[in-house]
Amino acid sequence: MKRILCAALMAVVFATPAFAANVYLKDGSVIQAKKVWREGGKVHVLATRHTLTSFEPCEVDLKRTFTKRHRSARRVAAVQPQAQTTAAAPNGAAAIQKAGDKKTAIKLPALPKLPEKSAESLVPASGGGGSIRQHKKEMAEKIGE
Repeated sequence: MKRILCAALMAVVFATPAFAANVYLKDGSVIQAKKVWREGGKVHVLATRHTLTSFEPCEVDLKRTFTKRHRSARRVAAVQPQAQTTAAAPNGAAAIQKAGDKKTAIKLPALPKLPEKSAESLVPASGGGGSIRQHKKEMAEKIGE
């Protein structure tokens, strides 16, 4: 009995169509599609894995094809007034602050200042450094001879 029930359940699950959307045309026909979207002033329909077609908006019943999705309403909590607190200011006067008004900005550390260098000191000196430069210099001298 369990085998029959499992087989029937599997048949129902695998027999459901894989189509996720219906495209309602103005002539009354219906196209079952995997995906439907609007882009660039046209309605694009992915009918099968390999079949992508596009329609002009005047050919498609847009109200039936793209129904408004019902979104759950968000509950808005009642805003309670914040209590005011007084804090002593450094000059002796009392400063009034709201409890929820503490806005702190993110402060990034300052970058260290680099020493002032001229453009000449940034370019490495070519005096005898590097085997490639020496080889190039030797080759240029041999060609010049």
